[in-house]
Amino acid sequence: MLKKKVTSLGTGSETKQAMVFIQEMKRSLLTRPAGTSVSSILDRTLIFDEFEALNAAIPHIKRSVGIAEVDVVALSVGENGTFQGKTKHGENVEPLVAVEKTIPGQPSFAFENI
Repeated sequence: MLKKKVTSLGTGSETKQAMVFIQEMKRSLLTRPAGTSVSSILDRTLIFDEFEALNAAIPHIKRSVGIAEVDVVALSVGENGTFQGKTKHGENVEPLVAVEKTIPGQPSFAFENI
């Protein structure tokens, strides 16, 4: 029944992404520790500031990978429904990753020659 409902919502990549999300939620529900509420599985809020944590890790990332520049970009949905990226300095930038596939708590990354 659920598969029919999801399939009726669209075709192609949207359906694939929805099914991956649904499978992840199902796995989380089935493997949750005793005493964990069902509603907490759907809560995608992190207990830390992901943007702040990644910015704090920049010196380590530069040293470990041997690169000159690292920009952490926070994504948000703009007024017209498109994704917008901002750096910690408030600079607007174009997202370099497939924004539709981003998941809270699982940062995406992209490399670019400068």
